Amino acid sequence: MTNNKRIRNKRSITIRDVARQAGVSVSTVSNALNKKRYVKEDTTRKIREIAEKLNYEPSMIARGLRLRSTRSIGVIVPDISNPFFAEMVRGMENTARKMGFTVLLCCTYYDVEEEQRQLGLLKNKWVDGFIFVSGYNTDDHIRDLIDQRLHVVAVDREITDFEVPSVLIDNKEAAKTAVSYLASLGHKMIAYLTFPSTNMKTVEDRLKGYKEGLYDNGLEFNQELVIIDESLRTNEMRESYQVVSEFMRKANHPTAIFAMDDLIAIGLLKALKDMGFRVPQDISVMGFDNIAISAFTDPPLTTIKQPKKRMGEAAIQLLIDLIERKKLDSKKLILPTELIIRGSVAGVRGSEESRARLQFYSSEDENRRGRD
Repeated sequence: MTNNKRIRNKRSITIRDVARQAGVSVSTVSNALNKKRYVKEDTTRKIREIAEKLNYEPSMIARGLRLRSTRSIGVIVPDISNPFFAEMVRGMENTARKMGFTVLLCCTYYDVEEEQRQLGLLKNKWVDGFIFVSGYNTDDHIRDLIDQRLHVVAVDREITDFEVPSVLIDNKEAAKTAVSYLASLGHKMIAYLTFPSTNMKTVEDRLKGYKEGLYDNGLEFNQELVIIDESLRTNEMRESYQVVSEFMRKANHPTAIFAMDDLIAIGLLKALKDMGFRVPQDISVMGFDNIAISAFTDPPLTTIKQPKKRMGEAAIQLLIDLIERKKLDSKKLILPTELIIRGSVAGVRGSEESRARLQFYSSEDENRRGRD
């Protein structure tokens, strides 16, 4: 058995092994491989040949300590099982890979303490920057990163107490669009299903948009039509099924329900069907996010589209620009949303105006998709 094989079997190859076989110093190997200082051409060639023969791979941590860069990015999301976050992270990974970076993903499950713990783990990995996706607006630990001159970008999470570059949508305006669409079809009793907005500006803004959408269309806000339940946060489809089943047993039924996101809307579609309600003939259902499965529910879900993949791509590009010290055109990027019309919403029965309005919206949607 050769010396080379014995080395590989016992442990990972180090820079010292390469230096020993090349008959040069460790610093010479480092300079030759990293092109930090001039090394004679024949010596460099010899070192590279030996490194390749030994399957030498530089330690990313050691390299990060020397160059202050590991070409890695820490991404912290609330729940990767949610398709909204999964689609966004896919956009991040694709863009990071093209630009020579690696994404390290952590999930917090909407727990602030867990977010802080995951942040500590990522800092120990010497990542070059951090992306915080959604979650609570408790930001002291993020402020600490900024104070340490570390690079941070927020996505679907607006940090207002101090300046952090962010990629957002206008949640309030998007929710107003949803309510206005329902109102235009003759719906006057529009319920809203969500979880508490405590420390979550995204959730808070959608509730504000719901209220303003009612006011803008001459409808009164009725607290009894707003369903806020903490259980929705942890298992949105299953818990929305339970919450809506209980809510619909009340005498005063809404003609439409607007859910804070698609997962909640999918759960309520199932609950309504099991209770004998027809969607959209008896009650209309509208979601938010346009996750992939929303086009395949029964009936397909009318929803507000967030550009999830593009949000992820933009966040990575923004962070890498910060890492590479490029000048930013803007520190806040607000991307557009879009009303996606499918089969879960209809006009109020008996309303000629609502039927005409639905036909108009549907025609416009077909024309738009044709243009796209």
